[in-house]
Amino acid sequence: MDEKKIAQSDVGTMLYAKGADNKYSELIEIISAPAESTAGGTIEVTVLKSPTKQYIPDRVDVPEQDFGYNYTEANREKANTVCDGSVHEFLVKFQDGSGYTITGTAQTWTNEIGRGQAVEGTLHIVATDIDWKTSTEVTALLAE
Repeated sequence: MDEKKIAQSDVGTMLYAKGADNKYSELIEIISAPAESTAGGTIEVTVLKSPTKQYIPDRVDVPEQDFGYNYTEANREKANTVCDGSVHEFLVKFQDGSGYTITGTAQTWTNEIGRGQAVEGTLHIVATDIDWKTSTEVTALLAE
C-alpha cells in the first residue's frame, strides 16, 4: 500500500549559502527559520455608491528572513562570511528536499542572554527575492 505523506517535521532543515565557487554549502546549523513569505497587501478602492468595501491587491512583500543559531565563536565566524554588505544567495532545504532560495544582504548578532538559557545568534537577511523550489530543483542547485 502506498502511504501518502501528510506532513513533515523540522528535522533535516538546513541553510546553505552560495560561495565564490558558485556552489551551495551549508552555512550554519540553524535552530529556527522564518516564514517564506507573507500575505500580500490590499488597497481599498471603494466607490461611494458601493454598499460594501472593495479592494485590489497591493504589491507582494519580500519579508526579512531571520534565522536562529546556537552562538559559538565558530558559528559567528561562519555567519560573518556572508555579512559583508554584498548580495548573497541562500538556500533553505526542508526534510522532503524542497525549499526556497533567498537573494539578499545579511547581518548577524548575538541575541539577549538570560539565566539558564543557551546563547543564540540571529542571521538576518534583507531579502530582495525569495523563490520556492521543488525537490528536483533543490537537488540540481546542490549538484551544481
